[in-house]
Parts: sequence; C-alpha cells; structure tokens
Amino acid sequence: MNDAQKPKEPAGDAAARGTRRRERTRARVLDAAEQLLSQHAPEEIRIEDVAALAGISPASVYVHFGTKDGLMAAVTERVLTVATETLRSAYAAQTTPLERFAGVGSAYLKLLLEHPTVVKYLMVTGERGPRSAVEDLVVERFSELRGEFEQSIRDAVDSGAIRKVDPELLSYFLFGSWNGVAALALRRDALAVEPERVELAVIEAGLVLLEGLIQAPPPA
Repeated sequence: MNDAQKPKEPAGDAAARGTRRRERTRARVLDAAEQLLSQHAPEEIRIEDVAALAGISPASVYVHFGTKDGLMAAVTERVLTVATETLRSAYAAQTTPLERFAGVGSAYLKLLLEHPTVVKYLMVTGERGPRSAVEDLVVERFSELRGEFEQSIRDAVDSGAIRKVDPELLSYFLFGSWNGVAALALRRDALAVEPERVELAVIEAGLVLLEGLIQAPPPA
C-alpha cells in the first residue's frame, strides 16, 4: 500500500496530537528553567542553557515563550500557582486550629523541598531587591501567604490551643527558619544537607516548638 492508499488520519486527531506534543515540550522547557532557577539568579540564565537541559533547540524555546522574560514569567506563574494552592489548601483544612497550624508548616516545607526555585527566588530578591514585575509578584504573593499563616497562628492562640504569642512575630520567625533550613539543601559546600535530612531536622524542631507552645490543661 502506497502513501496515497493509506487511510488519512482525521484532522482532529492530528491537531490533538500536535497540541499534546506542544504541551509536553512546553512542560520540559518549564521544568528545565525551574531547575536552573534553583541554582542561579534569573539574570544568569541563558535561553541556550534552558534549551540544552530540555533537549531542544533555542529556537523552540523562543517559539513557545517569545522571550527570556516570557519564559521567566511562565516559570514563576507555575511555581506561584503551586505554592498558592498548596498553602491555601493547608490553611483551609477542616481540622482543629492546632492541627491546621502544624499542617501549614509541613505543607510549606514540602513545597520548598519539591520546588527549590522558591528558596532561590526568595533569597535573590531579598538580597538585591526585586528587579522586574515578575519578582515583584513573587514578593507580593509570598507576603500574602505569610499573612495568611499569621492568621492561622492567631486562630490557634484565640482557640486556646497554644499559649499566647505574637502571631506576626512568630510567623516571620518560622517563615525565615523554613527558608533558611531549606536553603541548606541548595548549598554546594560542606554545609550542604540532604533534602531528606532537612525534612527530618524541621520535623524534630517542630515537635520541640509545639511542645513549648501547646497549652497545659488546667488543673483538675
């Protein structure tokens, strides 16, 4: 059977297959860019490096994202979406205020270890200040999420689940602590800690913290 005799593929099937192929390529580029962002500041990343890691040509990256700024914006949007959904799901958990407070910490640590680019982004923007609308958005979104974590602490205090503390100050302390410990997994020297041990360290510290925060039951 020659090519002319072969049954033609329906146009809809061909279009769907092309769409899936483009989506896979786009996802590979975003994965590569996110991996590089966990190791370098945005201004240090080249399209050629992203393309090489994704296994495609630089031209293909431009086809999908237009410019480097477009690519950085797309990576940031994806990571922020994951972060927002992860943390707001923990904030909205139908459980006790104490369990919700502890659950937010666990969810945030998991986010940092699975998406180390969040740690790098926060470090870079904190050291030199935001330099683009994308970086402004990162700072704005995480400021909102930190504020929502503060509210979860306030709820735990108001319910009597933990002793009276300043919810704002404790939220800043824990936010900074989680980011700092997670950053150890990104180091490339003798101070580096494996992600699994970072998680164990935070769990152990969290148990000690909760022991100090939980209200003792009133005497009978």
